[in-house]
Amino acid sequence: MSFRSAPGHVVLWKNTELPDFSNFVFCEAYYRAHSVLRRILSLARKLQFRSVLVEEIHAGECPLLTAENEALASRTKDFKGSAVHRLTFFRSRANTPPQPHEFLGYAVFKLDHFNGGDVGHVFEAVVRPVRGVKQNNFLHTQRQFDLTTSVGSGTIPGAMYAQQNNFTFVCAHVALRAVLSSILPAADVTYSELNAVAGVDHKYPDKSVGKGTGRGLQPAQIESILKHYSVPFRRLLHEPHVKELPAKIEYQAELYAAIESGRPALLGFELAADPTMGAAGPRHLIPVLGHTFNDDAWVPDAERFYFFRDQGYFRSEAWLSAYVVHDDNLGPYYCLPRHYMSRQSFRLLYSLQPASSSLSISEAEALAFSTLTSIHKTVPALGLGWYDRFAAYALTKSLVLRSFQVNRRQYLDHLLNIQDPRGQRFPVTEIANIEKTLPEHFWLIEISAPELFPMSRQKFGEIAFPPDRPVDGSDVVPFFTRLPGVIIRGLTPQRIQPEGYTPLLTLRN
Repeated sequence: MSFRSAPGHVVLWKNTELPDFSNFVFCEAYYRAHSVLRRILSLARKLQFRSVLVEEIHAGECPLLTAENEALASRTKDFKGSAVHRLTFFRSRANTPPQPHEFLGYAVFKLDHFNGGDVGHVFEAVVRPVRGVKQNNFLHTQRQFDLTTSVGSGTIPGAMYAQQNNFTFVCAHVALRAVLSSILPAADVTYSELNAVAGVDHKYPDKSVGKGTGRGLQPAQIESILKHYSVPFRRLLHEPHVKELPAKIEYQAELYAAIESGRPALLGFELAADPTMGAAGPRHLIPVLGHTFNDDAWVPDAERFYFFRDQGYFRSEAWLSAYVVHDDNLGPYYCLPRHYMSRQSFRLLYSLQPASSSLSISEAEALAFSTLTSIHKTVPALGLGWYDRFAAYALTKSLVLRSFQVNRRQYLDHLLNIQDPRGQRFPVTEIANIEKTLPEHFWLIEISAPELFPMSRQKFGEIAFPPDRPVDGSDVVPFFTRLPGVIIRGLTPQRIQPEGYTPLLTLRN
């Protein structure tokens, strides 16, 4: 039984409206001013919560809590027991039965008692995202979490957050739990399950992690967990003394491709070293769940106009402003600026994928650019306004390419729904032909322009590539290219509607 369904015993139910309620006073009075819980309360304030329900969870009524305490007792003889509170945030006032849509979030705070003192951490939390698509925040990895309290039940959309206890689970555990909860049908995994797969056994010091061991989960253990849950991934490792990431590979392109494909990622970096020790710093791993977008970004145009950094096209990633991340040390839903995590600090990336693919985003984009160059040279104009504009942008190397993995059903639904400004739609009769052509998952590279993509989220069309290289070593050939007024197989255009620009494919957010 999870903390979201365990029986709760009411400790208090307070109205939280200003000026009578203070998050600071509340957190100081009950939770020793815990910094992560303060962060979560601040998010609840942004969501305009009007009450907070605090319930105590008893181990005898929650097998998950019993299992966690048994693991701690096995790991350290100093453990004496724990107290657990489940805090639920409502849009409704106290003592008024909340409606399902009035649930704003919850946090499970676990206070562990040791001989040397008490240590608290946020075992888990789900809070509605404060910002959404209208604020240019894209959190494709959120899902619905059902919560049952003693005063009612509701559903909370969001991404799970968790904080390590540094005894039985560390930063990699909580990062894995966050990303797996957004993918797996059960919406959750337990730390005992993760440890069993990774070979962590608290009874043996050489198989333990966390405090006193100097060990976290190693890459091989992380990969064993991802493989156990059948989660495809691509790994980039940059450990200068072990394996140097080639200079031509930019880890952020892989990270962006995962996020745009509706999958989270795991980002590892090196912390500052202790100057007195003269050694490398420790490592930290955080989940990346989404991104923000700046449609007025100066950099994409300025890079070319002033600094002549011409790669033949604009990457849509250039308009990305920040990544949305959880950090178990700091709290949920932080924005990590795109260029803040430099190559110097970057150490490890697991970009999770909807399906396995031997083609990387860089290879897919290079193939798309090459194909589009051939198309505009072979068919430089059709006398159709928007096709001819595409050709002009291709000629001047000014196209915008947005690349991600998509499944067949998502794309076919997209084709069924798109229309250009004149109301022209893609013909239903052609969709059956495309359905026969496409595999379950494939690379989709959307084709747009700097004035079209960031502002109005529109495109000329798209090009579809297989996810893998042919086993016989032959060239990777696109399934087709759709542009205004045509669909092209090989280099042969077939006239087809719509003849204008159409919306980008958007994953459900």
